[in-house]
Amino acid sequence: MDAHVSRRGFLGLITRVILWVSGAAGTVGLIRFLSYEQGTPSTGLYTLEAPQAYPPGSMTDVPDAKVVLFRDPSGFYARSLICPHLGCLVERSEGGYQCPCHGSRFEESGELLHGPANQSLKSVWLGMDEGGRLILDVQLEVPWEWRLVL
Repeated sequence: MDAHVSRRGFLGLITRVILWVSGAAGTVGLIRFLSYEQGTPSTGLYTLEAPQAYPPGSMTDVPDAKVVLFRDPSGFYARSLICPHLGCLVERSEGGYQCPCHGSRFEESGELLHGPANQSLKSVWLGMDEGGRLILDVQLEVPWEWRLVL
């Protein structure tokens, strides 16, 4: 039996190995991309100031919670600043927010203007503690039109 491999046979073998390895690496990357799950913060509860600290019509960033707090004539509401597409932190831009990772844009209120995100920013729960301060729970999603009325 001849143990010698021709140059053409050797190059063909190396080419097939490279193609298989790159195909496997691409498949693993695609599977990781498609199975991405947005992480949740270690704690979802944040204590804010008393409602009087937020004047009507105000919009206040809460950086630790990655949330923006709004007060309109109907009451208080909060929107997560985490992009629903792949979990990047959105940034303020002209007239609203923009995701620096993939370019999704949102109105100032958090409503989706265009993707690749396919939904608006998440609306999160607000409540009051015994001391009369606002409490924010970023792990509890509430309906978009929900307001904390005082």
